[in-house]
Amino acid sequence: MKFSRSKGRRPGIDISPLIDVVFQLLLFYAVTTQFVADDRLRLKLPEARTAEQGTNERPQGAEVLVTERGETIIAGRVVAERDLERELRRLLGASADQTVTIRGDRGADYGAVVRVLDAARAVGAKGINMAALKPPESSGQR
Repeated sequence: MKFSRSKGRRPGIDISPLIDVVFQLLLFYAVTTQFVADDRLRLKLPEARTAEQGTNERPQGAEVLVTERGETIIAGRVVAERDLERELRRLLGASADQTVTIRGDRGADYGAVVRVLDAARAVGAKGINMAALKPPESSGQR
């Protein structure tokens, strides 16, 4: 008995199930990822008439945020007061520019801002900047 072979069709692997699994994984990661903006990083900077117009690029040295609730945030992490100098020293050691920029919310505790200023001086920052907004120009007042 002679079996006939089909000459037009070659054996192959069906990758449709693999594509389905990859798509399901992609969908799972897209749904479970949190795309929520962190509200504690929205600072209302104080206004100062003598504030200099800054650029939109990030500062070169360390940037420290002081929130209205008194939290100190460095590199996106809340830092305890006792660890402030250590974190600033670590950031300034990795940076060629030894500048610390302090962004304090207008409702922030004055003592918290002074503690950050003191820690920046203690670690030997060559420059300390205090971020503020320039108020809008009013045409009727001088």
